[in-house]
Amino acid sequence: MGDDVEVRRVFVDTAWKRRFHACYDPLTDEFFEVEKLTNLKDYEEIYIDSLLFPGIWNELRELMADEHEVYHFTRPWKWRELRKRFKDDLVERFKTREVRKTDYGDAYVLWKVYEVGVLKGNLHKWFKPITIIDVELKPLLMLEKMYDRWLRRTSQYAALGVDVTADIELFRNSVEDLRRTIVAKAGEVWPRFMEIANWLGLSGGDLGGLVGLAGTLAYLGWPLRKTSMHKAICYFGLYRPSREGTLKYIERTGKRFQRRYNRSARRYLNMLAKSILAKEGRHPPKARDVREILRKLINALKELEPIGV
Repeated sequence: MGDDVEVRRVFVDTAWKRRFHACYDPLTDEFFEVEKLTNLKDYEEIYIDSLLFPGIWNELRELMADEHEVYHFTRPWKWRELRKRFKDDLVERFKTREVRKTDYGDAYVLWKVYEVGVLKGNLHKWFKPITIIDVELKPLLMLEKMYDRWLRRTSQYAALGVDVTADIELFRNSVEDLRRTIVAKAGEVWPRFMEIANWLGLSGGDLGGLVGLAGTLAYLGWPLRKTSMHKAICYFGLYRPSREGTLKYIERTGKRFQRRYNRSARRYLNMLAKSILAKEGRHPPKARDVREILRKLINALKELEPIGV
């Protein structure tokens, strides 16, 4: 993420359901639309908002194969605050009296966030690089989560007396097949994946635990990102804010305190913890148990660093 003025950058408000992506080029100060992200191959760096929906992953894979750098916005809950913060800039650029949410406006705000991040030296907090591991594993993880949710919902219908036996069997087989695919893919992107699993006490038959490990590693960003235990606890939502800290937050912002963490990442960490603790005859996992397993995992990854992944 250097600040070389010769690097061509584009900021994109991505769209779903056959809509066009809204783009802003700060070098030419122009707005335009593209049907696919792969139409942006003239840019060395591409910054997109956090809408990583399933259909976008093939486009990202093609961009990364051509050695383009793609970054995604990491704080989607800040959108309303950011539009308010850059209100004057939006009014001046779009020559309007009232600032409303627009696709071009959000692309412009992404660029303003980039500028401020460079000046303050905290760009890494706002944008994260999308890696080849993300492209290979996260689409599968998203599908697994979706299929598992459908299976749970169908099982609830069965408990109410609805005849959905065929659907349950279909979803159960789909979830199991997809989980096996995830474990196989994890073994490809991390050659020592099973060594990490064995370190944690998992075997090849612990399908749920292996999927949990794959998801946890993918969301940790290992091995490209080395996460400290403190940051990991916050990322997985394993912290408990003090009453004093919560009151100070409410007093400072005037808003109700909400714990921010990645729910998908937490789901896979819980799957990993449940599988490990089941072997010890302990279930369901408590927060302190999950923290301890996360600590054990991070320590294992640090041990593996000197001799590769």
